[in-house]
Amino acid sequence: MKHIMTFDIFCFKLSQQYPLIPCNEYTTGRRLKNIRLFGDARPDRHYLYLLSWEEYTNSLKTYADCPVLLFNMPENQMLPKGNMVILSGRCELKELVNAASVIFAEFEDWHEKLHCTEEKKVSPEVMLERLAGYMQMEIALAAGQKKSFDYATIKKNDCDPMGIYAVPPDEMMAFLNTQKEFSESFYSHSVEAYPELYNGLVYYYNFFLEDEYLARLLGIFPDNAFASGQLRLFRYISVYAEKLYIRHYKDKYRQQKSKQFLSAIRTLLEAGEIQSQVLHNLLEPYSWREDHIYQVIKFNQDNLGKNRYAMEFFCSSIDEQFPSCCALQIDMHIFCVRNVSLENKPQEFNQNLSVFLRDNLCNAGLSNEQKNILRLPMLAKEAEDALCYGPRNHPMLWSFHFSDYILDYLKDTMTEKYTPEELEHNAVRILREHDRIHRSCLTETLRIFTEQKFSASAAANAMYIHRSTFLNRLSRIQELTHINFDNKKDRIWLALSFFINPPG
Repeated sequence: MKHIMTFDIFCFKLSQQYPLIPCNEYTTGRRLKNIRLFGDARPDRHYLYLLSWEEYTNSLKTYADCPVLLFNMPENQMLPKGNMVILSGRCELKELVNAASVIFAEFEDWHEKLHCTEEKKVSPEVMLERLAGYMQMEIALAAGQKKSFDYATIKKNDCDPMGIYAVPPDEMMAFLNTQKEFSESFYSHSVEAYPELYNGLVYYYNFFLEDEYLARLLGIFPDNAFASGQLRLFRYISVYAEKLYIRHYKDKYRQQKSKQFLSAIRTLLEAGEIQSQVLHNLLEPYSWREDHIYQVIKFNQDNLGKNRYAMEFFCSSIDEQFPSCCALQIDMHIFCVRNVSLENKPQEFNQNLSVFLRDNLCNAGLSNEQKNILRLPMLAKEAEDALCYGPRNHPMLWSFHFSDYILDYLKDTMTEKYTPEELEHNAVRILREHDRIHRSCLTETLRIFTEQKFSASAAANAMYIHRSTFLNRLSRIQELTHINFDNKKDRIWLALSFFINPPG
């Protein structure tokens, strides 16, 4: 989100150095790109023009649609009408230009820091501590539910207009509860004013997670001619504070997962049984449900299994990075249960996971995504198998999905008890022996024919031979093996034979 300097923000900051007087038609929300001086051939209404009284009076029509900062105005002169403010007293242009340039630069710096706080995922308290000073207001983050309202003071100036720093939270709560607007304001989701709490200005912005009230940000500042500039800054920062608070609220909530919840997830992964109602009660506080879509991820890092504290830290890192996940240690392995149903953008998960794996120099095996939390034991086995087959087949990758290695698993499973030669079709065995003796290529001919879905034309094209030549070979194959290509069982058996034991 790009915030642009506005006339009222500029005037609010400049009024800290110079006495300013707004004119009757002064427009607070006019957006400003920068400042310009007298003599602009084509005035732009999105620039603030610094004009002396003489320059202004000589060019009334030229700057009629532009915001103007008027300086060196004669005493006892009636205030002009227009979108302008007057700097009372004498001032040198060079000094004023420098002051104005600093204001624009400081705003850009403040705005950049505002973005950085979101990118670096700092806490809302840290963000407000860094940025509230620029806004010249007292800010408090009031965290908690409607009936337990604890103030965490973030930044304060020399004054304390509401007395929130001196009054204990319970007394402040009792005072606020006497105000009608206090109890009514928990349902608003915008910057609103407390009209009767203070003879200055007190604004609040509520934080919500869906429909659940979480906390409130308070901004307290004096009522003056350019207070709308402070209010605009409060609006800007409130949106960022809400994002950070919700993220950290989720992190804190997630990190406080009860031992019973973690024990239940571990029991399910190990194929244990939990009574349905008990499981529902354990999952509900974390918005997990039995019929959600789940995935299991197994992590592998060379040094993890050697250090219990490293494994605990790794689990907490996963939980912090991925709010929809629950990581836990089973024996000397790290498993992560991902609740896909809780994610707003599931498609971004794999990209974020790849970055996480590279940063932590580890690999991961991913199961399929399946509905029903009772399928976790099966998903855990899929993740283990993905981590087994993946590095063997694709050693340069960071993550491996079970669906990419199902055929490898099937091949190993089918040949676990019997050798591939024992399982292959009799026709293949006969042709292999014939090729060995006569140095022919009938086995490869049959493989291509099978691969091309038993189409003679497609197989001939794949082998770059004439169709009649291919048909002669096919006739020879049938003569040797007596195979019936119209038999569905034989077709499936041939495909499996070449899958588990391709011609070498």
